Amino acid sequence: MRQLRPVLHCLLLALPMTIGTALFAADAATLAITACGATADDRSDCTPAVQVALARCRSEGIHTLVFPKGRYDFFPARATERYLAVSNNDPGMKRIAFPLVGVSDLVIDGQGADLVFHGIIVPFVLDGAHHITLRNLSIDWQRPFHSEGVVVAADAGGVELTFSDEFPYQIAGGRFVPQGDNQQGIEIDNALEFDTTLRETAFQVSDNYGFADKVVASAVAPGRVRFSGKFSTPQPHVGNLMALMPNHRLAPAIVILESHDVRLQDVTIFHAGAMGVIAQRSSELALERLVVAPRPGGKRLISATADATHFSGCGGAITMTGCRFENQIDDATNVHGIYTRVTARPDARSVEVKLMHPQQYGVRVADVGDLMQFIHADTLAGYHRAAVTAVRVINQEYTVLTFAEPLPAELRLTDGVLDLRWSADFTARGNRSRGNRARGFLISTAGRVLIEDNDFHVPGSAIIIAGDANYWFESGPVADVTIRGNRFTACGYGTWGRATIAIEPEIRAEHRGLPRYHHGIRIVGNAFEVVDNRVLFAHSVAGLQCTGNTFTPSATYPPTHAEAKRFTVTDCDDVMLQEER
Repeated sequence: MRQLRPVLHCLLLALPMTIGTALFAADAATLAITACGATADDRSDCTPAVQVALARCRSEGIHTLVFPKGRYDFFPARATERYLAVSNNDPGMKRIAFPLVGVSDLVIDGQGADLVFHGIIVPFVLDGAHHITLRNLSIDWQRPFHSEGVVVAADAGGVELTFSDEFPYQIAGGRFVPQGDNQQGIEIDNALEFDTTLRETAFQVSDNYGFADKVVASAVAPGRVRFSGKFSTPQPHVGNLMALMPNHRLAPAIVILESHDVRLQDVTIFHAGAMGVIAQRSSELALERLVVAPRPGGKRLISATADATHFSGCGGAITMTGCRFENQIDDATNVHGIYTRVTARPDARSVEVKLMHPQQYGVRVADVGDLMQFIHADTLAGYHRAAVTAVRVINQEYTVLTFAEPLPAELRLTDGVLDLRWSADFTARGNRSRGNRARGFLISTAGRVLIEDNDFHVPGSAIIIAGDANYWFESGPVADVTIRGNRFTACGYGTWGRATIAIEPEIRAEHRGLPRYHHGIRIVGNAFEVVDNRVLFAHSVAGLQCTGNTFTPSATYPPTHAEAKRFTVTDCDDVMLQEER
């Protein structure tokens, strides 16, 4: 008789066709998606077949779902629907192709399969899932969520772009209206110039937010549009590309919510209508050879329309090994917690807190037993810690937290509150980040951080260590960060950052007293090829070392900020900087 073991997570059956409580055989059975009604390469909707397959995994104790190599298409019409509150993306009702809700002990092996999505649909949602592996597959959309046009004329009054058939559109009332199966009601929010030779954002360009309201679009010829209006300087160059980005983050590729032990192996995300991978309140996450980049040999220059990866309020260990992040329209990764704001004091032992940023609405604030830290928003200084004894959710914005003992008298409205339970260790080794808009790694976690043997070539800061309780409300202080053996090649050729490495918690100068916000940051043995002479900008750190690094001028771009100091360090203690040379 074969040994049986219980599933580690039980599902409340809030969704049809999800894997719930089951007993699985120790030797995992394997199911092919083609046995559930899917056919590779025929462009039919494989979404119903996935629902059948997940039901069979539940009832038959199957551990591995495989996709024989080929193309599989997915449409939203018959996809499972669920409300999702996803940090730093747009919340709402989502159609989901793979609703892995309450799933345990499952491998989805694409065997090289190409998964192509149509319309506003989220490919993978892992919610309350445990011991899940996604491997050997790619994710793409038939019609991307953005549009790309080649600059064929430019002057002080505007720019003319040509568009391929991959980016259909209409001109209506002086507006450029993208067309296709995921473009209903979508406006263009930003336009950004890319260098088509170097395949990266053009030198020293800026965003053009509010683009649709700043220009008048008119048809010049089939596939050719003039946008009359003022662009951010410098004027776009003929032959370069303008990426027109949507005003939403509706369709991230992989969403991981309150899950444990998730592994992404050899997964490629060619496109996503938001972030490539977004995880929140999850633990033990491993990204191995994940790629977020445009399809090789294709017409597109842009991959995801937001961050390649993002981790909000996660715990345990996050490891990122051998990954490649290229040409996404935001950062390579962001690891942070969330500060809520104190908005009321119902009684001596309770506070009402609010999620402040709209893209955080609906995210769980705390669980009973979690240790919370209170900070003053102006100084970011922590002054009290207490464990939660009761949680009452009022709505997606407000929650009441109760503690065993009375809260201190110095607590005031507008103070921030952080859940210390969710402070991940983060290790990034052997990754490559290049060609995207904005920055590389944003790190704000109190766990152990190791950033080693990575390659950065980004237009802004390669690494930012921040902390903010007034705008993005992304926490928190770091305590043990090692940045070593990395190669920073011509970073800072754009406009997104104060230095290649910026340690800049959002504390106004007059409030940068004691205690220091960040602690224990070591920058050692790295190679900097500099365009922007500003290598390190730092304030509010106790224990900062930047030694044993090499600095050479870049041959890719002319110098920017050549007269600036290499190191700008203020309001810090216990600092060790190598001599400039």
